[in-house]
Amino acid sequence: MNHAQLKEYRACLALRHCLHIGPRTWKRLCDFYGSAAEAVEDYASWREHRLVSARQYDSFVSKTWEQGQEEEHAAARIHRQCVVLSTDPRFPEALRQLPDPPLFLYYSGQISLLKNPCVAVVGSRMCSTAGVNMARRICRELSAAGITVVSGMARGIDRQAHLASVEGPGATIGVLATGLDQTFPLENSDVRRRIESRGLLLSEFAPGTEALPGNFHIRNRLVSGLSLGVVVVEAAKRSGTQITARLALDQGREVYALHGPEGTPSFEGCRHLLEDGAHEIHSASEIILDLSAQITACLEGKSPFAGRKPVMSPHQSKLPHMNMAPRDDFESEKRQPPETALASSCLAGLEQDSDEFAVASLLSARTQTHIDALSRELGWEASRTSSALLMLELDGRVHQLPGMEYVLSA
Repeated sequence: MNHAQLKEYRACLALRHCLHIGPRTWKRLCDFYGSAAEAVEDYASWREHRLVSARQYDSFVSKTWEQGQEEEHAAARIHRQCVVLSTDPRFPEALRQLPDPPLFLYYSGQISLLKNPCVAVVGSRMCSTAGVNMARRICRELSAAGITVVSGMARGIDRQAHLASVEGPGATIGVLATGLDQTFPLENSDVRRRIESRGLLLSEFAPGTEALPGNFHIRNRLVSGLSLGVVVVEAAKRSGTQITARLALDQGREVYALHGPEGTPSFEGCRHLLEDGAHEIHSASEIILDLSAQITACLEGKSPFAGRKPVMSPHQSKLPHMNMAPRDDFESEKRQPPETALASSCLAGLEQDSDEFAVASLLSARTQTHIDALSRELGWEASRTSSALLMLELDGRVHQLPGMEYVLSA
């Protein structure tokens, strides 16, 4: 890094490690000042411009971020981590446009792949032979056509997606839910080596970060955010893969799904997506044809998302969705408590000392709550709150509303 890049990186670390400041506030500050370095340098004007709450401002002034900044910077130096900053021309524009973008990414491999048209391929970790064969065929065809396949380096469909595409012209991008120095799961060590040689590995997490439950939701927004569309190869009725599909839809990406063999439980989630309006596909050529205008725009260096809305719109889908517009956590509206019967129903069967019970209990006191507010009131890290909410959502106990607001399910 040169001096300017190092200054920007350390400013990013200061924002990232500051208590009570999250991705949407990072974006608001960086958009206003033009960079993290400029924002940090002019922090005294944050309140004047109504960019942060009093609590957030006090937290930054108190340097709650200082230890985390130094520790992550030291770890990055020890592990010789390569960094691409959001101010770098190589940083993907698609991620800059997210309401909760990363400030930077650690990477290993071919950074030029970030300029390629990308399609995400995701699915079950416990996949069937049919799912494996479908994933391999589609990913091989996508890569052969020069499309970069993005997936999450997990077991099952993710693994097959990477292996089938890494040797082709499009290659593959693996997005990790851990620090870049970690390999998870260990059985994907062979995949990792091949991707580092011919593809690209990305991580938003500091070196040394292990595979915590809350990290997967954070990773998944990058898997979908990097891509023009998301292909769900195989997913059960209640599957984390459906959360990724919802994220893709809310980010304005197309969602594709394979029907799978009739009556197969492991494809029920795919069929649910198709009922909600996802594109049914059988080959990579159908995906490429549908995304042809976006692929062309991407290759010409233009925004591939301008003027196009996904066919599976938020209004058509039964899945809960997020509003893409950033929301200030200190401007939350007043809440009203829900019906007692609803709260009792949603709390039933939960262990009283579990994180899920704590979150559901807090939600029972109001109609809707922002994830940042939940984290503050519980005194938890955002990843812990996110993990509990994800489990509650998969269990059908809560719904996510626009703007990262959560409510108990009716």
